[in-house]
Amino acid sequence: MTWLLVALVLVVAAAGLLRWRRPAWYWLTFGVALASLRVLVRYGSVMDACGLTVPAPRWRLALARMTDRPVPRPRAPRILRVRPTRTGLVLRLKLRPGQDAFDVAASADRLRHSFGMYGVTSRELRSGVVELRMTGYDVLRRVQMPSLAADSRPMRVPVALREDGSVHYRDYRAVPHALTLGATESGKSVYQRNLVAGLAPLDVALVGIDCKQGVELFPLARRFSALADNPDTAAEILDALVSHMEDVYRLIRSHQAISVSVPDAEIAADIWDLPEDIRPVPIVVLVDEVAELALFANKEQEKRRDRIITALVRLAQLGRAAGIYLEICGQRFGSELGKGITMLRAQLTGRTAHRVND
Repeated sequence: MTWLLVALVLVVAAAGLLRWRRPAWYWLTFGVALASLRVLVRYGSVMDACGLTVPAPRWRLALARMTDRPVPRPRAPRILRVRPTRTGLVLRLKLRPGQDAFDVAASADRLRHSFGMYGVTSRELRSGVVELRMTGYDVLRRVQMPSLAADSRPMRVPVALREDGSVHYRDYRAVPHALTLGATESGKSVYQRNLVAGLAPLDVALVGIDCKQGVELFPLARRFSALADNPDTAAEILDALVSHMEDVYRLIRSHQAISVSVPDAEIAADIWDLPEDIRPVPIVVLVDEVAELALFANKEQEKRRDRIITALVRLAQLGRAAGIYLEICGQRFGSELGKGITMLRAQLTGRTAHRVND
């Protein structure tokens, strides 16, 4: 009994030390088993307390009255699967008739407290099926990206870790243009560097525009095909990109080979429909601070500003099919930046918001 007590004390001390110093290791060794047991034991009472149950069917109530049996208890969503992950648990639920996915999402904070987890997020997979992603510790305190297999989909790179432990991907084929907003020291530069690091191994040309004299992008200059550190050079690069876009469209048109036997869905309309040996290299344009391109102090700078904004709007409207993708960063992106700026903003489908001042 003495040796058993000593071993138990050592295990408890090791678990406490791991939870304090290495929460990821604690979760994989002790936390996942304890959390799974806690969720399964408390599940029925927690769902009832959170208002996520429905009364038993009328036929069961009538049968209970006829046979003088106890009234059936309210029914909670049925558990389809419990899957442990390296950061938490994934609980897949089948909703009962009359329940809604919004009710589960509204109860996420109460579920987090009741199950003793660090965080709980909810999303609807399909009609009547909801997935709860629970994290056992703060995955953003010490970010460790999981080892990822090579993605077969082109122009899709892992960028960051979400608060639920899943990986955030930047998929240029699905969302060609994006806007990243955030105040100073909010994380825009780190996000941008991670994006460059993810794009670096791919067969893609990078074009950077950093009007803060290049302090953000010039440390990565070896990977860029073109890099501007002032508005004058930026205007020349954007004009060259517009000219390149027109050449690509002429190339696509010359290789469409449309005939009466070609289905409408197979008509070549962008660079990804071209044969690989003639397909142009896709281009990602990174703008570090868009306000520096939109501000002006005199008539000459105003003409340059209109030239830059016009080129950006044309690339945003027409560049996707030519393989030109925009990644624009800024502290704010309002109409006070001048004419044409809201037209550009409307084309930026992807939105990433860091801490903003207003």
